[in-house]
Amino acid sequence: MSALACALTLLAARPTTPPTPIVASGTRPTNPTGPPNAIEWLVVSPRDPRTLYVGRYGCPMVFLRSRDAGRTWRSLLDAAQTCVNGGTGPGNTLTGPLLIAADGRTLFLDEFYNPGSVDLSAYLLLSSADGGDHWSIPDHGYDQGSGVVFMVLGPSLPQPHRPQFLYQTNYGAFGPHGGYSVSYGDINDPSDHGTDAGAGTAPDSAAGAPGTCCAGAPVPDARDPTIVYVNLVNNEGLPDFAPSGAVRSEHRHAWAVVARPRARPPLRTFSVATDPHEAGLLVGRTQDRGVPPDRVYLSADHGRTWRVASCPGVLRGSCPAATLDDAFGAGASDAFVGDGLYRFRSAGPATERLPLSARLPAPSRAIAAVAGGTHPGDPLYLTLKGPAGGGATVFYRTLDAGRTWQRVAVPNPPLH
Repeated sequence: MSALACALTLLAARPTTPPTPIVASGTRPTNPTGPPNAIEWLVVSPRDPRTLYVGRYGCPMVFLRSRDAGRTWRSLLDAAQTCVNGGTGPGNTLTGPLLIAADGRTLFLDEFYNPGSVDLSAYLLLSSADGGDHWSIPDHGYDQGSGVVFMVLGPSLPQPHRPQFLYQTNYGAFGPHGGYSVSYGDINDPSDHGTDAGAGTAPDSAAGAPGTCCAGAPVPDARDPTIVYVNLVNNEGLPDFAPSGAVRSEHRHAWAVVARPRARPPLRTFSVATDPHEAGLLVGRTQDRGVPPDRVYLSADHGRTWRVASCPGVLRGSCPAATLDDAFGAGASDAFVGDGLYRFRSAGPATERLPLSARLPAPSRAIAAVAGGTHPGDPLYLTLKGPAGGGATVFYRTLDAGRTWQRVAVPNPPLH
């Protein structure tokens, strides 16, 4: 039996008993391998900021949902399968954070299925149409099976049927070691069975040196959903998992190397992304020593030419730990940077320090991420950086636009 067939059999055999609600508690037991309730990601529904999901990769696994801003919780492990024998026996483990579609109900999850044999292991894309209570393998033509799959959801596009594309990278080695592929499809169009955005091998010149190892998550273009970028990782001459360059596929054409910005000395590390504050532009960054930490590179022609700029919300040479739009004032952008919370305009630098800075539960340098609603007074959630090798066991919530923050303890999920 194939790995995918085994996984389908396991999925069909999952119990249908609703998960048991869990109430957030401030206590947690000692665990020699780290707190079992440590989380590595928190995502919020775009339709209802009171609905949030938290999770942790690998084993022990955490996958929880709250529909009342973190007051009570429900474990979704029974619905999405759990770790068995520490991840060495049959069972599924999460390999990436949850993705939530623009409708707030449709969810996507990437799992590693381990039937107890490495030869039969596989990666599965699961979807839920009811906020996580029930999961199935979608009938769209997305990649399933072998290869580590990275996923991202593009924005909901302002067209008549509001398409939203799910992008996948089928992980693989490059150069003489193998190939890779990227596919995408409209999650709102049942007839869209996925489009191959390009498959093949990346030239060594994409990394500037031989030894390019892996493909990262796909990066959809900010203006055209049929243009896709993939960041590469080099495993020779650079630190582990250092970004070593990017490739680009336009309208399903062959992959081309994204030109690096001109610099002296030439950049050794480079990656691309998008930023809503840099409307329509491709944003490049480097980890090279000696380059100012606020340095970004902007391209209006899909990475063919670049200009130097500073990151949005920059303060005294430092980029924000996180930014929010409209949360502390309609039409306003705010940056968690330096010694507090600062207002900034468009892609400009930080300007005035907000009085709310004195009420933040932690300094900006300790913040891992901020998420929440987009209207003043909507729930907002602030997560802190956890210890090395582990996630955080608490996060903070505000229900009054930052005037007060409450500490929320992640409950201990059932581990089985």
